[in-house]
Amino acid sequence: MKKTLFFVFVLLIFAGCGSGDDTNNNDESVDDDQNITWYKPTPNTTWQWQLQNSLNLSYTVDMYDVDLFDTNITTIEKLHNDGKKVICYFSAGSYEVWRDDAGDFPSTVLGNDMDGWEGEKWLDISNIDALKPIMLKRLDLAKEKGCDGVEPDNMDGYLPENNASSTFSITAEDQLIYNKFIANEAHKRGLGIGLKNDLNQIVELEPYYDFAVNEQCNFYDECDMLQPFIDANKPVFNAEYDSSYVENNDTREQLCNTMNNAGFQTLVLPLGLDDSFRYSCNFNDKTFNSFQVGFGGSSSFKFQDNIWVSAVDLMLDSNISSNDNYQQIRDFNATAFSNLQQYLTKAKYFTMWVTKNWEESWYDVSKINEAIQAGKIPVFVYWYFGDTLVNGMPSSSQIDEYKADNTKFKNFLNKINGNKIVIMEPEFNKQAVLNNASDFVSIISDAIDIIDDENTIISLCMTDTGNRGFDETYTKCGYENCALGDKYEWSLSKPIYDALLPKLDFISFQEMLGQFSRDPSNPGTWESPNPIAYTDKQIGIDQLPQRLENMSQYLYELYKKPVFLPYMTIATATWSDENNNSAIDEGEIDKSGYEAKANQVYRDINQTKLQQNHLFGYAIMALFDDPNHDAGGYQYFMENEYHLGVVKSDVNDSQLTGNISFKDRIVEYIFK
Repeated sequence: MKKTLFFVFVLLIFAGCGSGDDTNNNDESVDDDQNITWYKPTPNTTWQWQLQNSLNLSYTVDMYDVDLFDTNITTIEKLHNDGKKVICYFSAGSYEVWRDDAGDFPSTVLGNDMDGWEGEKWLDISNIDALKPIMLKRLDLAKEKGCDGVEPDNMDGYLPENNASSTFSITAEDQLIYNKFIANEAHKRGLGIGLKNDLNQIVELEPYYDFAVNEQCNFYDECDMLQPFIDANKPVFNAEYDSSYVENNDTREQLCNTMNNAGFQTLVLPLGLDDSFRYSCNFNDKTFNSFQVGFGGSSSFKFQDNIWVSAVDLMLDSNISSNDNYQQIRDFNATAFSNLQQYLTKAKYFTMWVTKNWEESWYDVSKINEAIQAGKIPVFVYWYFGDTLVNGMPSSSQIDEYKADNTKFKNFLNKINGNKIVIMEPEFNKQAVLNNASDFVSIISDAIDIIDDENTIISLCMTDTGNRGFDETYTKCGYENCALGDKYEWSLSKPIYDALLPKLDFISFQEMLGQFSRDPSNPGTWESPNPIAYTDKQIGIDQLPQRLENMSQYLYELYKKPVFLPYMTIATATWSDENNNSAIDEGEIDKSGYEAKANQVYRDINQTKLQQNHLFGYAIMALFDDPNHDAGGYQYFMENEYHLGVVKSDVNDSQLTGNISFKDRIVEYIFK
């Protein structure tokens, strides 16, 4: 295969081995004769390849491809501690003058200079006796450093176009013998191995190799030659460098569609492999390694005159201000809607809630598919049991009803043509669930089995519970004060997450704060709640941006999976008990009393730092205030449920009017 302008050292993180099970990235293959195990990546293994500059270790991928000589043991250990596998590159078919062991090569094995590669020469691989001690030493070094596998490069010196030497001759049979020798010796040391180059002999070599590494097979129209690895359920890791894939999003998407359909794991990378940019064709990889924001509430929003405004139109309809249907909304402010649309074009996620007794007619599948085609990602918050879990675990008949709903939901998801996110049972970590962890695990595990497919990534979402007071300094919180986090409370869900972890693609949590709510210690009944008001220090509102970073980092440390915040909100009303009767009376609520505080929090949220702490995105819970959201049921934030959005309007007859306006600069801070 062509060698790019770089030391093609491909590092592959092995996720799994031998069994060919795509769901497990940590299988092991066993040599029955010697009882030796080694790692193999599976076809869905995600990877990163970097050869220059300081290694960027932050990517949420299954494996890293790194240089055997230039990568130290500490770095490999750090990658392992982060749950990643490491493949170590070295050249088995060429001499490199800059390598530490360059002096070990006898002059008799050195051939012609490699075109474009100063200081590098082809090797006479037919002389195995001379090269064997050098290559075995390199494999021993890989084992010593803790590499999970190796990727030997330049394994095709026999090809005439490579012009290895005028003094020695390498035959195809010589190459086969040498390539099999390297593979067998790697396996003897418990190292997986990837085949680089030598596509012409791939049928003979595939059984000896655990994966393939390729450069630009799409560009050179050679991808079909790698089919033997795909047929054997072994991954093919491909890198493409053509500038058109960088400069043109449509061209890159066409590439990705082609490569994904072929079953390849493809990255678009700089030719220098210096991490100056990186585009992945893998949906999970793309999602988890870029920070994006979104909004939620519904697939459409009800305004006066019974007109529903599509969430997709709010993102995509650049002429929304002149939409004939929406102009019929009473007091329709065309300029305000146009301004909102300019921000929402930057949204990646749009969140829709799926509650018990949901109907498919609530969701416009054609609009959802339109959004997916535009690069947006739908997020379905599957809130079936919801607050009923406060009263205990569901009965067997209720579980059967839930399973039927899982199938109904799955059939609906099948109509959505593209990738989507499903958040299972948000706010699950209620005490009744924690007390019956194994029962809950069984329920959710069965549900995931029904819903999951290759186009759906799934998570289970917990509530950020625990102490929040700035003046609370309990040791169990694990921080200077409990406003910064409560590790003890966050860890209570660990038995549930641990049991479900193989089925979860990422971890998620939700964040909801308000100046007043039900009193947790004395909540009252569903019909007659008891309110409580807080000071800023009591709920740690000023420390919330740092708390989000802390919780993301802590959850990643616990589970080694990326983290998502599918919905967050800061209710913007305040309550003052003027007559001290512990009840909310008329005139005691300031509808905008917390608006400036919410604005401050969103301003102070550092999206870059969130990403550094393994959060790949967040969505606001509600785009618009909903005049009916506080009506009936168990409303934790009581009358403040009406004020969960970041856009408000004048209200008439409990419906939003078209005279919308932003709450301070919140929208601007979110959709930067």
